[in-house]
Amino acid sequence: MVDYIYHLPGIGEVDLNETDVLYLDFIMQNQLLNDSLWEKFVSAYELKSDDFDRGWRGEYWGKMMRGACLVYRCTANKLLFEKMRETVLDLLETAEDDGRISTYTRECECSGWDIWCRKYVLTGMLNFCDINPDYALNERILDCMERHLDCLIRKVGEGKDRIPICDTSDFWLGVNSCSILEPVLDLYKRRPAKRFIDFAEYIISTGGCSEGNLIDLAYSDEIAPFEYPERKAYETMSFFEGVLAYYEVTGKKRYHEAVSRFVEKIFETDITLIGCAGCTHELFDNSIESQTMKTDMLMQETCVTVTWMRLCARMFLLTGEMKYAERVEKSAVNALYGSVNFYNQSVTMPKSGEVLPGLPFDSYSPLVLNRRGRGVGGLKKFADGSFYGCCAAIGSAGLGLYPLVRSLLHISYKFELIEHRLHDCGAFTYGPYTLARDEAKDGLDAFVSVCPLYKNGKLSYSVLSCHEGETVRIILDTEDEKQILLTDYASCGKKWHDESGRITVWMPLK
Repeated sequence: MVDYIYHLPGIGEVDLNETDVLYLDFIMQNQLLNDSLWEKFVSAYELKSDDFDRGWRGEYWGKMMRGACLVYRCTANKLLFEKMRETVLDLLETAEDDGRISTYTRECECSGWDIWCRKYVLTGMLNFCDINPDYALNERILDCMERHLDCLIRKVGEGKDRIPICDTSDFWLGVNSCSILEPVLDLYKRRPAKRFIDFAEYIISTGGCSEGNLIDLAYSDEIAPFEYPERKAYETMSFFEGVLAYYEVTGKKRYHEAVSRFVEKIFETDITLIGCAGCTHELFDNSIESQTMKTDMLMQETCVTVTWMRLCARMFLLTGEMKYAERVEKSAVNALYGSVNFYNQSVTMPKSGEVLPGLPFDSYSPLVLNRRGRGVGGLKKFADGSFYGCCAAIGSAGLGLYPLVRSLLHISYKFELIEHRLHDCGAFTYGPYTLARDEAKDGLDAFVSVCPLYKNGKLSYSVLSCHEGETVRIILDTEDEKQILLTDYASCGKKWHDESGRITVWMPLK
């Protein structure tokens, strides 16, 4: 086993600031303490709800459980722990006689998103074991997870009557299924049975993709992830979390190097000014260049933000390199905090125009002259007519992870207004904060071209007292003697109506 340089603080050991408390209280009250929500997600396993559309309802429970465990690390909230324990016991009861826990029937298993959802059963349960002091319950959980995984190992792999793992999904060339690698290795760390490491090595041997070995591509470092045969950002990063876990278990440096090069290539080619990737829906697309385009396309998915944060956090804990922790912070205070739907704003579906009730997290974050509240990522409806989404389920993991990582962060930011230029556009940062213009704050003529004023080589600006919900509020002087209001991205666009509430990070330069 490879030793970590840093470890996340234990339960209740991190010092929380006012902002941490605000976000953590919000997500507990609006999601994690909601009994009916946990019950709904467990019911998907009881009813085999994903059969008819080969869906991913089975991911919600595990994603939210992982987030709840991280939030509990920060807060040590006893009521939250009781809610988690209760729903863990409920989900254990859905196990079939041979241990299988799935939202698919036997007839439909190993298709669609079944393996992906079974991954999240492992993920949620093993994360709960990390914070649960009850040894007997943890042993019961681990016994169940062994049987749960054994069902899959008997069905998937090489040899007669087995299904190759990359063929267990019609989506994303099987990368979604191969991302089960991470929790397989997490279970192996606790129960080091040879069959588990053998299964992990089988997944590694596939390279994670039916049309190209992603590990080899990352290691060779010749092309960027947006040029891979499969470009789905969230699932691809999830697979590489598993590759890094394989290094942690085996110490084989090639796999650490592959992940390190993969992370750097993403950072160089796809991480935007707010700390997310993908301006073409949820795909890697060389966003470092495309982030200035004005488009109605959905972009900057919250699932991508949180998974990038997780991958960087894992690299930080392993290497101690502060650049990874700084990337976690950049994504948290901009893209992630910006996605939190404090005001329970409704969501407009982009194709149908249907207006849906708001969820705790917005799924997509605009960069150029657009508003929040457009679309629900990973939307699936339940038997009771309600719905949920993938980004709403994953967001709590980011809110819990950031304070834990920040407590270990040592390089301090210089708080000075900095201009960034790209494709005849300009944007501004202030320490880790990306700034934006907000139509609701700055009037309908907010988005004219700007020509920043420099004095003695530095931008001319004034720092003002923040208004409600803001972290940064700055007036930028311009050469035409106008003043431009810039505030932290996370506070912008939080209240919208019809087409109002537009925001922009990038703005045209005169």
